[in-house]
Amino acid sequence: MNLKHIEINIGKACNNKCKFCMSSQAKKSDKIFVKKELLKKKVDFYEENGYKSIGFLGGDISIYPDLEEIILYCREKNFRSINIISNSMRFDDIGFLTKIVKAGSTRFNISIHSHINTIEDYLTSVPGGLKRKLKAIDNLNILIQNGLLNSPLSINMVINKINYETITESVLYFFYKKNIKDIRINFIWLSEDIEDNRDKLKISYTEFLPYLKKLIYISFKKDIRITFDAIPLCIFFKLGIQDMESIIKKFVGEDKDYITSVDNINTSDEFNWVERKKNELKTKLKVCESCKYNHSCQGVWKEYKEIYGDGEFGI
Repeated sequence: MNLKHIEINIGKACNNKCKFCMSSQAKKSDKIFVKKELLKKKVDFYEENGYKSIGFLGGDISIYPDLEEIILYCREKNFRSINIISNSMRFDDIGFLTKIVKAGSTRFNISIHSHINTIEDYLTSVPGGLKRKLKAIDNLNILIQNGLLNSPLSINMVINKINYETITESVLYFFYKKNIKDIRINFIWLSEDIEDNRDKLKISYTEFLPYLKKLIYISFKKDIRITFDAIPLCIFFKLGIQDMESIIKKFVGEDKDYITSVDNINTSDEFNWVERKKNELKTKLKVCESCKYNHSCQGVWKEYKEIYGDGEFGI
């Protein structure tokens, strides 16, 4: 049973500066955290309205100055699932990580985009960042082995021009070396906010197609749950796949997302992320009208269509 879930954006302050991230392009004056008093009021509101699962995103929650206090507060409010969505670099300190887990954190989703330091550190603009993230993953696995953390780890990757050619090696590395069996692969959103980095990062579905095929093969052959976000269903047909219902069930990330509201706390703007993607940020094409899977597909990022056109799409 899915718990009623809310994710709270705690601000744009972050210890990475990812080249594909909108928040990293924000002005320095905007890279701040919300005050804990306001955050607690938000926790109260969602607890009173029947939410039992809560997640924190940003920015990066791992450097929030009152993180332990906020996690303890969520546990006092009887949230059954407390999710940390983070680059996890701060968790290379196992003492600090243990405090956060003992406070009540139940699940960790780690943003990491390559197992190769020159790629990861370039994308995040943090020299030595990969080393710290890998140490954090090792620390999390230690806590799992010791019974302090029950939920398996998951990672979140953004596919782009820099990392796509080594993505299969990265997935296998995290599986074999770090025991990670749940991987979400997000096709890059070429938002106007990252315009300065677009040419370096942009990639077409056609370029990514051979690697998509390899990833699907790996998922079937290994015990790895791989899901994809922002890849229209007709792209899968180009692989010769006919059983689209099985593909949707196994691989399409949007189909597995929580019915999730996101509280963008700095603007008092609560929204459903899935609905916002479908209704505002993505677009359907003329060929979508006759597609039998139109209702199951979110379409394509608007910026992608502006850059690459619509020649790749359709069954």
